[in-house]
Amino acid sequence: MIRLITLDLDDTLWDAGPVLARAEEVQYAWISTHAPRIATHYSVQDLQAYRRAMAQADPTLRHDFTALRQAALARLLEEHGYDPHLAQEGVNTFVQARSEVTLFPEVDEVLRQLAKAYRLVGLTNGNTDLVRAGVAHYFEFSLAPADTGTSKPDPRMFEAALQRAGVPAEAAVHVGDEPYYDIEGAHRATVAAVWVNRTGRAWPVEHRPPHEEINNLRLLPDAVARIQQARRQ
Repeated sequence: MIRLITLDLDDTLWDAGPVLARAEEVQYAWISTHAPRIATHYSVQDLQAYRRAMAQADPTLRHDFTALRQAALARLLEEHGYDPHLAQEGVNTFVQARSEVTLFPEVDEVLRQLAKAYRLVGLTNGNTDLVRAGVAHYFEFSLAPADTGTSKPDPRMFEAALQRAGVPAEAAVHVGDEPYYDIEGAHRATVAAVWVNRTGRAWPVEHRPPHEEINNLRLLPDAVARIQQARRQ
């Protein structure tokens, strides 16, 4: 019996691209105001490259994007003669803007319906604040790399959710938009997977296929029911 549904957030519940772009602009505006010497030397793209290099040099930061962002900003503040403690404020502006999302049209209705029959858990590689995003009330809890020390497709991310929920893998379904991070990750954790393919992408043949494919979340309850029926046969 399926009892738990874990859901990816970015590009599954909302369009993440515009949100992330705006959040980067908001943080850069903060930097331009509070640490203009950094803005003189670094563009948004330069700061992204700086964080990537920092993550490569320090594996402990590779999975926690908030910690990485804060560590990078603190170092830059110090290097340019500012108080590194200001980094917390700067990163908060990013997280707040990153959490101001517009849900896909069907999301509220579907999550409300699913929550009546299943336990729902968020499982994300990002750092959205679900309260600010307006969906926290649907989820029993949510896990991000900052919580688990790893990220999808590492099966330990999924296993952490299963362990906290007290649910075996065979009683869970994961839902997400990324063939590698979501679907392959679920396979590695022996969890059934539903691919949300909103744009009609071809399935990448190098990855194991999902148990179900849908193009919007309205189709998810029926997809979960089919997975449940297949397991009874």
